[in-house]
Order: sequence, then C-alpha cells, then structure tokens
Amino acid sequence: MYRKTGILYISASVLNTVCAFARRDKVSENSLVMQQLANNSTEQAMLGDFSKAVDDAVLDSNEAHQNQMLQLLSDPAKAEGFAKLVFELLQRRDG
Repeated sequence: MYRKTGILYISASVLNTVCAFARRDKVSENSLVMQQLANNSTEQAMLGDFSKAVDDAVLDSNEAHQNQMLQLLSDPAKAEGFAKLVFELLQRRDG
C-alpha cells in the first residue's frame, strides 16, 4: 500500500522504518534498557523494561508528530519540501 504525500508515493513499510528509527533513538536514551540489551539475550531483554520504553517513546512522539502533520497538511510548500527530503533519503539508501 502506498500513501500519496506531496509529489511522491511512500510505502507503509518506509514510513514504519522512519518511525522505528525515531523510536530507536528515544529508547536508546534509556540507560537501564540499553544495559539490559547489552547484557541479556533478545528474549530476556524483551521481558525487561524494553517494551515499556518503546511504548513511552511512541507516546512521547505523539505531540511532535501531530504538530508536524498539521504543518504539512496546512502548508503545501512544507509538504513538498518534506516529500523531497524523503525522496532524497530513499535515493541515498538505494544508491
């Protein structure tokens, strides 16, 4: 499934990847979680504070994403600039 944003179509998987990178950065600020990831297997770390840290990162990002969404929807020039940025990021990944 593709979503039209400005001048290009972005797949849902690309949008999910971009969102995951943002959440990764937020979760990485949690030193306890990072310590658990470094010292435990994946299964053990997932039983620790990781899931809550991801949930917190998603909730914390809501306000910022709402603000960005409103700006992009209300300003065609910003939407086009954002679309071009995503396009350039995709080109770099494939190039």
